[in-house]
Amino acid sequence: MKTKYLLMAMAAMLALAACNKDPQGQQKEDPRIQVTPDRVDAAWDGQVTEITVTSNCSWTLSKTDAEGAAVDWVKCDRTNGKGDLKFSIKVEKNPLGEERSATVTLFSGDVKAFIGVKQAANPAPDPVDPGPGPEPEPQYLTLSFDFTAGGLDGWPTANDQSWATLKNVDSGCATDNDGTATANSHRRAQVTFTLDGTGYDFTLADPNGAEKHNIRLDPAKGLYSGTFRFFGLPALAGKKIVKVEMVQNASTQNPEKFTRNVGVAKWVYHKDIPVDQIQYVAGGEPQNQVTNGETYTYELTGTAPNTVYWLNSPTNASIIKSLKLYYDDADGSETPLGPEPADPTPDPGPDPGTDPDPGTDPTPDPNAITLTFDFTGAPLEGWPTAAKYTHVEGGIECIYPLNGVNYVFVPADCGTASAGQAFWQPPVEGGAAGYFSFNAQYRYLGLPAIEGYTLFKVVCNNVKLSTVTPRMGITTLINSTAAHPANEAYVAGGELQSWDANGGGTYTYTLSGTAANTRYYIYAYAKGAVSTLELTYNPAK
Repeated sequence: MKTKYLLMAMAAMLALAACNKDPQGQQKEDPRIQVTPDRVDAAWDGQVTEITVTSNCSWTLSKTDAEGAAVDWVKCDRTNGKGDLKFSIKVEKNPLGEERSATVTLFSGDVKAFIGVKQAANPAPDPVDPGPGPEPEPQYLTLSFDFTAGGLDGWPTANDQSWATLKNVDSGCATDNDGTATANSHRRAQVTFTLDGTGYDFTLADPNGAEKHNIRLDPAKGLYSGTFRFFGLPALAGKKIVKVEMVQNASTQNPEKFTRNVGVAKWVYHKDIPVDQIQYVAGGEPQNQVTNGETYTYELTGTAPNTVYWLNSPTNASIIKSLKLYYDDADGSETPLGPEPADPTPDPGPDPGTDPDPGTDPTPDPNAITLTFDFTGAPLEGWPTAAKYTHVEGGIECIYPLNGVNYVFVPADCGTASAGQAFWQPPVEGGAAGYFSFNAQYRYLGLPAIEGYTLFKVVCNNVKLSTVTPRMGITTLINSTAAHPANEAYVAGGELQSWDANGGGTYTYTLSGTAANTRYYIYAYAKGAVSTLELTYNPAK
């Protein structure tokens, strides 16, 4: 019996030894990494040091400070390697009047080798730019209108109330015609809200060509504005409207099954115009107002003084409980409204040189190429890695090497930003994975432009950045001001989507009308982050 147990133990030892051998039967070594030297003491004006690596495995390199954040003043001429080799560490000039330190880590799983980097203080440090300082708080004229407070004499309270008694707009077009509007191209009338002794004119408007009135006061709930109806905000001489805060008072709806999109439009449109052709004020693009009692805010830019802008509900009727309107003095930066659009005309078709409409087919071209860019792992050399880097007009070109090809991305911010805040967050050793961060609203990531191919699909996997709900779209340009791009700047199919603030979601934009060899931009109207991007390009037709 003892002999039997002895034989079993010997067999187990032989099996264990076999497990430590590779398929060719050679004994497998434990991974090891050694570096020489393991310390760099750099002069304040910078230096280059050659490092010798002795290793029997593949390894990855990181550069961090004492808190584990990535550093950019230590440069390495490689980010990974295998086996015995040499590489160089370059320490850039220290602009600070104090010494600084970092750690270069070579790691393969749990096996690590460290190179401590310490740099002397600059004896004559660069002066610190104090910056422009905080901008003064703007002084706005603020008007608060509650449409449930009563006292709104003369406002229509039913669809069939005669408009003939109301103040005419557009050459007498408020004439009632027995409660219909079929004889008029415009149906507009003004009503007055008296606030602190001053009368402010609001404008009620049916779309051009409408067949009945559908905007009225519900004294218990607020102003009812029917689908595709327009409610004109007061125009004040010498002042432009810059912000609208609206409280909704319609019935509760399931936001996944119901849309009550309300935006700030430039004109009253013809009833047959496609909804996606309505032109909105920059910052006034529709928001889905499905929560009663919540305040929905529109930050407007480019508005002109003494001009009526219109709240419009193109998908479902809304009930406006209250409005808080902010007006600023005209300063010459305003954009004239221009002529009102003509009635709808036949679509002339796509512009020459663009894909006819790949978005009508949910599948890509058989010869399409799909590229997956992963921001969670190995360091990306040359990418901005902090929210405080200086604004660069047009963004910063950054290289992402993939399968032997260098693809150019462009992190960017709008032209009036005080500091760039679109950057790559490297992974934290032993902690969170990396991601690309749109760390503030109005930030961009320019996508690679590939000669002979048009961008067809963008698939984003989002990461939790904060409790803010990210709102992301695909635009054709970087906006010149800290504002929402105009509606026409969005690629067809690339309109804003709201992402889950908790991260972990996948969001797809299927695009049409894109041009070959053209850069398009992921745009953050509200800040967010992505872990991976999958980009599909169709051969240009």
